[in-house]
Amino acid sequence: MAIDDITLQTLEHIEEAASEVANNPAQPEGESESLREGQGEPRAQTPMQELGSYEGEQINSEVIFAREGLNLTQKRPMTPQYARGLAEAARFYRRALEGRVSMRQVQEVMMSSEFSVLLGDTLDRVLLAKYATYSPTYRRFLRGRTVRDFRAVGSVRRNTGGRLSPVPEGGDYRQEGLTEESFTYAVKKYGKGYPLTWEMIVNDDLDAFTSLPDDMADDAVQTEMYLASSFYVANTILFSTTHSHEGATFSNKGTAPLSITALKDAINAMLKFPGDKDKPLNNMPVFLVVPPTLQIEGARILSSEFLIVSGGDATTGALPVAQPSRTGVEGLLVLVVDPYIPVLDPVNGHTSWYLFSDPRRIHAAEYAFLRGYEQPQVFKRMANAMRLGGGQVEEDFDTDSIGYKVRHVFGGSHANAAGGWRAAYWSDGSGS
Repeated sequence: MAIDDITLQTLEHIEEAASEVANNPAQPEGESESLREGQGEPRAQTPMQELGSYEGEQINSEVIFAREGLNLTQKRPMTPQYARGLAEAARFYRRALEGRVSMRQVQEVMMSSEFSVLLGDTLDRVLLAKYATYSPTYRRFLRGRTVRDFRAVGSVRRNTGGRLSPVPEGGDYRQEGLTEESFTYAVKKYGKGYPLTWEMIVNDDLDAFTSLPDDMADDAVQTEMYLASSFYVANTILFSTTHSHEGATFSNKGTAPLSITALKDAINAMLKFPGDKDKPLNNMPVFLVVPPTLQIEGARILSSEFLIVSGGDATTGALPVAQPSRTGVEGLLVLVVDPYIPVLDPVNGHTSWYLFSDPRRIHAAEYAFLRGYEQPQVFKRMANAMRLGGGQVEEDFDTDSIGYKVRHVFGGSHANAAGGWRAAYWSDGSGS
């Protein structure tokens, strides 16, 4: 099978860096981490199965890693011996991608527990390089952060209530009370298993092995996108016609189909959203988020110019005059396509469109990764079988499979409880 450029470059980097360590024993072992420098619209997948979440005092390293198997992301010290093995494993995996080895040969190398770890290390590095190539659209218009553990975390918006007050000579500074609005959520653990069954090995199904890094990276990113989109898509708490603020009612929910006029009306509605007390919010949206079916229309609106034709007289032969006229919204917004809008909103998902403010200023929703686990992690099932007559095998005793799995931690929430409704606008496009 053909090797894509990212995989090829990653394997070459592993071979070169590992060979350099192997040929230069004096090199400090700590520099081996340079091998992971590759860390960072795919086909549709169903979201990963949630494996569980933890709360409070349950959190510790033993709980997080309980029954996980061999953690391939926990690298061994990059000794010259390990480096030589890692370079050999990368070369073997490249030959597998090129179709120069068989699934039976893969099984044979798996019989060596040492080479099995080296090959798993290689798979993990390729996975991280693949994961780094994705640029999920939700990261552009939602606020991101990291959290320390699985316990519920809060996000707070402080309401200070106004501008600075004049201070008379020798006078005291007026103390202003603070109010806080907050919301809480917790990250959760998600994962999926990728078994290489005995039947795959017998059938020489090499693709089932060589596609592992691609499948794992894609599934992890698809899960992030699905969950992040669920924080805002068709969210009737975040989007409402009856938001109350300091005695007044405001709406960030409409029904107009996407058009220049509807876009201008929505932008003006957001510009009228109030700040705290009598401070103007001046909340100009930055992102227009649409489903795939509105991508072309959105691009047309944001780049269009009108041509106004006037004058002309057929009797006198005077020609009409054409004057270009700009729409007023061209170049004002960044178009973002979220393929999960129609997935999460089967009623109006193909006609809905959203506006979002710059999340660094005010955010409608927030996503989070577990600190130190911002990328998917790969595990291999520990061998638990032995062939009578001699020799340990890598297949699972119960299922006759060589088991890999990926784990990813992610979470988030809409920010309506902290005034997040002022950072977004939704029209379901159902109107005429």
